Formats: sequence, structure tokens, C-alpha cells
Amino acid sequence: MIRRGTRRGIILLAMLALLTWLLARQPGEPVTSPVDRPDVRLNYALYDFGGRLLDEDGSVNLQITAPVLRSTAESGIGTIESPEIRIQEDEDNWYITAESAIISADHEHVTLVGEVFLSRRNELTDQLLEITTSDVVLAVTPRTAETEAEVRITQQADWLHAAGMRLDMINERYELLNEVRAHYEIP
Repeated sequence: MIRRGTRRGIILLAMLALLTWLLARQPGEPVTSPVDRPDVRLNYALYDFGGRLLDEDGSVNLQITAPVLRSTAESGIGTIESPEIRIQEDEDNWYITAESAIISADHEHVTLVGEVFLSRRNELTDQLLEITTSDVVLAVTPRTAETEAEVRITQQADWLHAAGMRLDMINERYELLNEVRAHYEIP
């Protein structure tokens, strides 16, 4: 049982704390209204990043790895350092590397920056096609790539040089835009 003097002391101390709080409060403080919907998006960086895009059957048809992936919440744009991309199209495997990449906010376009290397290896025939260029815009869903930079395409001993290219990975077609030079070896 608490003695009467102790009880009075506790009540007096509580009233003193309340009075101190009321006097210390700034009367001119603006009253903040509750937030309707908080922005839960965050800026982030992922190290040793690896991601996969699956098709309707659950098979991996696009895989990307990179030492660092960064995303900015405000713009939704991501940047990747030294990306390595593998795209599976039927019997063809496309391998793409670049110095860096920028991913659009809708995740449908990847701008490969700096030197870009694209190669296609056919699993059945083991044929290799290599493309060396720079600054490529990769459209993810239609599997197309485009650049206005100098392009070098090699396959076995044959090579093509051009200024600019459009590449359709699904249909295995490329269009060289300007200043095309070619060298074909006769077997």
C-alpha cells in the first residue's frame, strides 16, 4: 500500500510534468495533416546483382548479371555497371556486354553505353556471329537493338563494317545503315 504522502508526491510530480510540457510547447507550430499515401519507393543499390526474365512456360529467356545495379525512385531509371546479358531465342544464345547501361522506367528499353559486344551462338550448328559497336539501344520485348555508331560484324573469316545498325534477334536479321564495307572469304 502506498502512503498518503507518496501518493500526493506522485500526483504533484505528474502535474508538474504536464505543466512544463504545456509551457515548453511552441504555440506557433504548424499542425501537420496526416499523409494520405506515403511514398514507399526508395533509392537503392544492389551489389552482385543477378536477374532473370521468364517466358510463359517458366523457362529463362533473358538473364542479366552485374557488379552493381542502382535505381532512383523519383525517375524510376536504373543504372548498371558492366552488365552481362544472355538472351535465349530458340537455338540461339545472345551474349551482350557493355561498359554500363541505363534501364528506362518502364523496363522496356536498355541503353548500353560505351563499348558494346554482342555475340550469337547457335547451339545446333555452333556458328558464332560477333558484333562490336558502341552505344546501343536494346528493346527488351521485341528483342531488337539499334545503334548509329560504327559497327563491325564478323562470322568465321567474313566481316562487315558500317555506320549504324538495326538488329532483330528473334528473326535473326540485321540492317546496316550507312557506309557499308564487306569482306567475304570463298570457302
